[in-house]
Amino acid sequence: MRDPFLTEARWAGETVRVAGWLKREPAAPQRIDLLLRERDGSRVLTFPASTGPPEAEPAGAAERVRFEAGVPVTAAAGGAPLPHGLWDLELSVGQGGDAVVTPLGRDRAAEIDVSPQRHFLTDSTTVTLYFSVHGTLAIDAGGESHTAGTTRAATVAWNDHDEELVVAGRLALRDFSMPISATLTLREHDSGRVYEVIAMLGTGPEGLSYKADIPMTRAFIDDPLPRGTWDAYLILGFSGMHRELRVLAAEQPAARQVRRRLRPVRITTTRAPEPLVITVG
Repeated sequence: MRDPFLTEARWAGETVRVAGWLKREPAAPQRIDLLLRERDGSRVLTFPASTGPPEAEPAGAAERVRFEAGVPVTAAAGGAPLPHGLWDLELSVGQGGDAVVTPLGRDRAAEIDVSPQRHFLTDSTTVTLYFSVHGTLAIDAGGESHTAGTTRAATVAWNDHDEELVVAGRLALRDFSMPISATLTLREHDSGRVYEVIAMLGTGPEGLSYKADIPMTRAFIDDPLPRGTWDAYLILGFSGMHRELRVLAAEQPAARQVRRRLRPVRITTTRAPEPLVITVG
């Protein structure tokens, strides 16, 4: 069975409506369900899909079956609202152990709007229908900040010329269809202060790479990273959404002493397998 071809993904009142074509040889499936799979949990919600009569494709013998399904967000969980969290949309074709489950959205019509479709329920809960970085369809119920795991820094090195600490690594992203931006966000232990630098992204055969230069003695716009103990996070932005990755320390830590206003300041970082923590002063 090929990936389902999505022709519609939109809000209809407080229901998420999806529709498309399913291609299967040699006969049409007997049962099709829309699944909502909890990304950070084990729950799976099932919604039966309606189908139209099989149609022969113009250029071949494969049959084409239209499917339609809806997720009533305010009553999705046995009559209760869809629980807060991230939910991936999948299509289940067949019954029981013979069912074939595939993600929705990777193969879709060009006219589908890939920007996030936000909807506000009567209790002010935000529910967003969106396409992930991999191009698959998902629902974000609640709009809370979500941690997307960890990424290990390949190197944490000192740039003598610009007096910067350079954090670089790779992400396990090879097949992505959305424009992505990245920010290295540093959060100070005691005060809760936040310091951000843009992370430059690059693509290659091994996936997506990132590099962030943290100024330690001077900066063009803001002050250099202040004294303190800073936790490192990589924030990925795509289609108006944000996901947070905790940065883990590199195998080789960095240690340096610099001068600020003629006073010596020591800079150190943690070593793998610990989370990356940068200490200034």
